[in-house]
Amino acid sequence: MTRPVQTVTSELLSELPVIPAPVGDLLLRALGLAPRRVPAWITDPDTVASILAGFVDIPDDLYGEAR
Repeated sequence: MTRPVQTVTSELLSELPVIPAPVGDLLLRALGLAPRRVPAWITDPDTVASILAGFVDIPDDLYGEAR
């Protein structure tokens, strides 16, 4: 005698929360899953390269407009 196949789904996996875009952007950047931004007020090429390489971390409230 065979039993019928039942599919069990979790509500936690089927209804994921919606993350606001600014929060999601910061989270992805912090995890290294999105490219780093460089504040527009930083013009030194060596500093820009250091930020893009991840050697220098800029606090989020100092970003202003990114380039």
